[in-house]
Amino acid sequence: MTFEIRTMQDNEAPVVAGMVHGLARDLSLNVNPVLTGQILLESLDLVNVVVAAEAGKLLGACLSLMTFSTFRGAKGVYVVDLFVDASERNRNIGEALLRETARRGKVRGAKFVKLEVDLTNAGGARFYERLGFKKKLEDRLFILEQDGLNYFIAEREPP
Repeated sequence: MTFEIRTMQDNEAPVVAGMVHGLARDLSLNVNPVLTGQILLESLDLVNVVVAAEAGKLLGACLSLMTFSTFRGAKGVYVVDLFVDASERNRNIGEALLRETARRGKVRGAKFVKLEVDLTNAGGARFYERLGFKKKLEDRLFILEQDGLNYFIAEREPP
């Protein structure tokens, strides 16, 4: 049997949220994602979710956002998470999910795809490089988490 790539159905949101938790677990990250199916459903105005399914079972998911690059002067797709169940890997599911996500972004005007790979995810890095993605060593990721954001907005020094 062959899998299909399609938009996530609302009733599948808890399963997709579970996949995000599985991604953190598979990578042995010291992070416990707070994503739930309900939070995902409430965020569908921002997040695009494409899933791979076979015989009523979800095999993987790709969550993405539209973004914009001032340097490129162009819209793009930012891949937030890509996950394929460990028992279903090596079937080109991840590549199919990523290609469909890129196609959908292109329909919306995207000229590039951007993503991050955790430093512990060497297999993920090889996968993206095999597909033609280039590592950008000149970029650094900075995040202002909620507590820091609250201090920043209040014009206080960070904790």
